[in-house]
Amino acid sequence: MKKSKLLLFFLLLIIAIIFTACTTKEVENTERKPPGKDYVISEQVDQTCMSCHAVNEGKLERISDVRKTPEGWLGTVQRMERIHGVKLTDEQREQIIKDLSRVQGLSPEEAEPVQYWMANKPSYSEANTENDAVNNSCISCHAGGRFEAQRRTEQEWKNLKDFHLVMFPSIYLNHRHMDWPKEAEEAIAYLAAQYQYDQEEWENWKGKEYDPSGKWKVVGFQATKGFYIGESEFSKEGNKFKETKTIQFLNSGKKMTQTGPVEMYGGFMLRAQFTDDKGSKQRGTYNILKNGTLIKGDWSQAKDLGISAEETYFKVQTDVPEIIYMEEKALKIGSTAKIHIYGMNLTKAKKEAISLPNGVTVKSFKTESDEKAVLTIEVNREILPGQYEIKVENKAVHDQLTVYQNIDYLKIDPPYGVARVGDRGPMQKVSTQFTAYAYSNGKDGKKGTEDDLMLMPVKAEWTLKGYPDEANAEKVKFIGSIDENGLFTPLGEGINEKREYTQENVGAVTVHAKATVDGKTLKATSHHISTVPDYVNNVH
Repeated sequence: MKKSKLLLFFLLLIIAIIFTACTTKEVENTERKPPGKDYVISEQVDQTCMSCHAVNEGKLERISDVRKTPEGWLGTVQRMERIHGVKLTDEQREQIIKDLSRVQGLSPEEAEPVQYWMANKPSYSEANTENDAVNNSCISCHAGGRFEAQRRTEQEWKNLKDFHLVMFPSIYLNHRHMDWPKEAEEAIAYLAAQYQYDQEEWENWKGKEYDPSGKWKVVGFQATKGFYIGESEFSKEGNKFKETKTIQFLNSGKKMTQTGPVEMYGGFMLRAQFTDDKGSKQRGTYNILKNGTLIKGDWSQAKDLGISAEETYFKVQTDVPEIIYMEEKALKIGSTAKIHIYGMNLTKAKKEAISLPNGVTVKSFKTESDEKAVLTIEVNREILPGQYEIKVENKAVHDQLTVYQNIDYLKIDPPYGVARVGDRGPMQKVSTQFTAYAYSNGKDGKKGTEDDLMLMPVKAEWTLKGYPDEANAEKVKFIGSIDENGLFTPLGEGINEKREYTQENVGAVTVHAKATVDGKTLKATSHHISTVPDYVNNVH
């Protein structure tokens, strides 16, 4: 049985090599279009890629049948350099990625669901796809976002199986617990149907471009520091933009300024390189959405991807009142509370123009400035728990009011944390930000059902205990530490001679959070591992 599997493996490998050789020969015999004023994709792409990729019916073979994000095209170009010896300067590489992202990119609707993958967010838990073959043959090595951030023709999806067998011949043996070629074919059939090259969203988008120039209001959340409000301005500088952003954390009042160049890809994807007022560097990954009036994305520390924040930008306008954030926004039934409102043109809003759900009454509304107001409301006992919209003069607010009966339990995010050792070689440490959230059971009164309400992040006490045996606490000190704000920082990579058997500073622990909310003491746990650097950087 083992011999037959090995024979099949080598037969498939030979077939794949012959297929590649035949394809190469066909490309070499195909007439190429010399670079000129009219390019298939762009001057830089044509000049760089035509030596291997032929022009066929006005398309660059293989390239014109795939659409990717800038991160996806960067991986492709780097593979051409690494394996096929393509020589590029930094400027040429950047131009190729820009050109491909513009002509062979994604639409805003296609890119938004895979923002986490483009931002390379650590400890992000993906849901499995609805196709078992994809889960078995693809996700065992790749993050789902890797293929969800691509669109291909049916033939190009089929080519992936042969590509994997040629480039990674050990894939067959690594998946010997299954019939990988058969599983891969089933997975490819699903992917070809789910992520087709031709999509209405792309047809409607291609050739368009948003202009972020001007002023924006910013709402953000950094797990260890809380929510913040800020202002940003984009200015055009040659082929790039420059952004200057100032934010203020609501809990501490501390401010931070970030400034740096921003590149535009595909007409809506922004990639920023910030330097803050303390000299630290951050990188930002954003998408412009909703007809250019909204920007959503993330920034992370350049030296530690685990220290990050999520942000939403709102285009500044001067016509109507607009609420972008509320604090507090989770109110207990039967209570009277003050809500601090942040937004634009709030002095134009009147008390009688604020529309609240039945059962919530406006007691007073006081504007402090165009950007800030205080709303006092009463939540009577007849209203049901849930999330409700607030409207100001028939304009929907960009935040919701949550009404709850009780705070019932605590939950830690992420539920499964992954930190990575580093700093003794080319790879840097990756920390993990843990946050404790208060939850309500919702209308049905049962924990863990669809109507549960996430209420607010809360201040918690954080501790680490051994896993799986809590009594085995000795190894905890060898993998890192967690601070009072829930930030886990791993130790350096390499052998630790102080540890038994001179092991590396890796291992698993249980993260414990304890918080007192509304007079209740609540506890929650999360699993966490500190592991080796992410050299491949394709699963997160």
